[in-house]
Amino acid sequence: MRHCLMAFTFPAPENDFDRRLIDGIRTHGWYVLKVPADEEGPSFAFTVGLWANYGHPEIIMVGLDLDLMHLVLNIAGDEVKTGHQRFEDGRQYRNSWRATIALLSESRRSISKEYLGTAMWLYRQQPFAALQCVWPDKQGLYPWQNGFNPEWRDLQPVLNTP
Repeated sequence: MRHCLMAFTFPAPENDFDRRLIDGIRTHGWYVLKVPADEEGPSFAFTVGLWANYGHPEIIMVGLDLDLMHLVLNIAGDEVKTGHQRFEDGRQYRNSWRATIALLSESRRSISKEYLGTAMWLYRQQPFAALQCVWPDKQGLYPWQNGFNPEWRDLQPVLNTP
């Protein structure tokens, strides 16, 4: 079920990666990109295609195992695709693996090319929305709450803060 808000036209692919990305979005409705941790920062993964196909913000996760983030983002994508869920800014969601996640919106100003450069390439100058899926520490606290595990702050930066 597609809920596209706009008539979306894919950019011309420039290489094999672009072709795989576009084919994946056309086939499944979205694509999950995974970026391993390096000296610049923690690992992260994000969707590309939810906005084009369903008018739903792209979703990014930071700091967990890449395969786990891939799984979570695919579950979220399936829920969006089937119409069972539309994720919204500032809300918490309890999911099938018994974790509670929060979603925070990313303003266009705060969408960093370093995190969502591929989505920026796909959408070119067209505005798109993104949400960060934020996970709590073992005490159930989020990064913006007092008492959040300080060792996890660098692992999971909240992207919509300066």
